[in-house]
Amino acid sequence: LQESITDVAKSDMLETRSNTNIQVENVDEGDIVKTDDKYIYYLSKQRLIIINAENAETSGKIAEINFKEENFYPIEIYVQNNKLALIGNIAYNENLKMSTEMQDISEAPKSKTGIIIYDITDRSNPKEIRNVMLEGSYITSMSRMIDENIYFAVSENIYGYDISCKSIEELNENDYMPKYTDTAISNEEKCISYDKIYNLDETEDANYLILVGININGDNEADIQTFLGAGTYLYSSEKNMYIATNEVEYDENYKVINTKTKLMKFELNNGKIIYKAKGKVEGSVNNQFSMDENGDNFRIATTIGEIWSNQNTSNNLYVLNDKLEEIGKIEGLAEGEKIYSVRYMGSKAYVVTFKQTDPFWVIDLSDATNPQILGEVQLPGYSVYLHPYDEKHIIGFGYDTKENGTRVTNNGLKLVMFDVSDFTNPQVVFQIAVGDSKYTYSELLYNHKSAIFSKEKGIMAFPINSSSGLKTNSRAVIYKIDLENGFSLRGEIGTISNNYEEEVRRIVFVNGNYYTLSYSQVRVADMDSLNVFKIIDI
Repeated sequence: LQESITDVAKSDMLETRSNTNIQVENVDEGDIVKTDDKYIYYLSKQRLIIINAENAETSGKIAEINFKEENFYPIEIYVQNNKLALIGNIAYNENLKMSTEMQDISEAPKSKTGIIIYDITDRSNPKEIRNVMLEGSYITSMSRMIDENIYFAVSENIYGYDISCKSIEELNENDYMPKYTDTAISNEEKCISYDKIYNLDETEDANYLILVGININGDNEADIQTFLGAGTYLYSSEKNMYIATNEVEYDENYKVINTKTKLMKFELNNGKIIYKAKGKVEGSVNNQFSMDENGDNFRIATTIGEIWSNQNTSNNLYVLNDKLEEIGKIEGLAEGEKIYSVRYMGSKAYVVTFKQTDPFWVIDLSDATNPQILGEVQLPGYSVYLHPYDEKHIIGFGYDTKENGTRVTNNGLKLVMFDVSDFTNPQVVFQIAVGDSKYTYSELLYNHKSAIFSKEKGIMAFPINSSSGLKTNSRAVIYKIDLENGFSLRGEIGTISNNYEEEVRRIVFVNGNYYTLSYSQVRVADMDSLNVFKIIDI
């Protein structure tokens, strides 16, 4: 009886749905699909689609919002309880292009980026309750949601050439102020005045970097902070947000002579964004996973030089304090190679570099002032994404490679399991080829949010594409993972077609069923048998 009670308790704790694959626990990242216990929320071709997934047999599209008339292009979704938020762009209206009557570029219509918040208490009838729109373009993947607060970044061009062609008397300063509307306050467009724009390091970038914080359940005016400069990558903990910008210096022959990463740190406090510090390190970051916060310290891994030129390359890992001042470093790691992936787990950093082989490095950061390389293992190929399996094992996803004379070429995709039980002697314990040819492709190569992972269910799944004659074999692959047998292909859900609208973009699971999502349809499959028993046209 006690065993039965325990089994029931365990079954109640099983994951009933997949969540977006994120970098930091409790820091959500926007994606084209979100789930809750009953519904799937999905972006497809300028539309928000809501699907009832409570009962797979009766599942179907229950709501659709089409943004074509508004010329709004939704990019990411966030969902919390009865609120849904969309971040996206309003593109130039084709009917409002610059005419010959316009005197200068400052009169041309500008792109806008913003957030639209809906009340979805009635999922079949979402109601817009607020939007915040700003002039400028959304910076890809630069948004996060912490509790009920969303933070995102916008870049706005200042049109410096237009300014340089005019005298001071001819300029209207209002034309060059960034503008925004927040319908929680007013439908009237407002300017961000110059006395509220920061220039932290006398940048020469002709851009505004605009940061926005908003509470999706509140009605206070959005917090908008504006800086001269640019932003490329965003890392966020629950407390602080860091924005990194790669700076490249060229000589007169456009040869790279120097690379640096500029950093800005902001405290996040219930929708408010508070500037805290700035800093710089040598080299350039690869992506958001190059960065990490641990306690009061910030860690960042960079590469100096260009891997495919004849220049020497090397790699660094820096530890900075809460003021973004350097307190520890490793420099000159893997000379001649480039960083392809990084993952931080507590006091350890795992770094993959590559040029001809894939060194997987284990770095100890327990003494922040004196980082140490503990061990490495080399294997053909390289991992572009590292995912923790548990405290002692890490999954790598990327390319297998083979040598062709003096050249190294890609030879298809693969999954690798690294065992780091002994930090001084990491091992490759399992690996498996992904797909059916060396031309197999996956969005997971550059977007971690395209994968779902559940250690509890022992699965990892993601979409892949490969050629099949004149058609594309597009499917989601589901891998079983355990520490006794490694990786095994559990199965595939997809289609072979020459219609790109049927290509699988995402896979999620809700209430014991997989859902694969393409532009035109959703396929529903039983998680045990993988049999597709329903196709929902959207």
